[in-house]
Amino acid sequence: MERSASHPWQSPLCDWLAVAVIVMAAMLAPVQVWSQQFSIEHKSDSLSMLKLQCGNHIATWELPYPVFRFETADVNGDGSVDAVVGVYKSSRFFPNPSRRVFIFKNFDGDIRPLWLSSRLGGELYDFTVVDGNIRAIEVMTCGGDYVINDYAWQGFGMGYVKQVAAFNNLEQCYNFLNILPL
Repeated sequence: MERSASHPWQSPLCDWLAVAVIVMAAMLAPVQVWSQQFSIEHKSDSLSMLKLQCGNHIATWELPYPVFRFETADVNGDGSVDAVVGVYKSSRFFPNPSRRVFIFKNFDGDIRPLWLSSRLGGELYDFTVVDGNIRAIEVMTCGGDYVINDYAWQGFGMGYVKQVAAFNNLEQCYNFLNILPL
């Protein structure tokens, strides 16, 4: 196909410039660590170490709280796997110890908090991650029944999406989510 003078962006010079821009962008882009892996090591009932291994480099983050759940998923949609950790602790706004969700990210091979929740919605009992969303078992305050709610990343933190199901006992919740109970 012959190039038309009416379309100067189709010239060989533009082809060369396009390739140069792509190469420069690839060189300047943050290095994607394909071999990253989060794990957790329990030191005691109330101390765990979150670990991030990128090649030969291992970063750690101390979690001085009981950990009840650990999962990994791309929560914020940036293409990098995040660590989703369920901890039992108090917070400034909710001083009674209860279950919280902490999300950590890989920042150039180091662990950094992405979001440290004081509360999702209702009283958190347990959770799993489904398609990057947190699917939480929450205790309803009236009657002791349970709801399963979805939360998705909304710029900064998790935001309520929808109620998925409601049950009157935990066994039904765990069967629905297909996860092992605490």
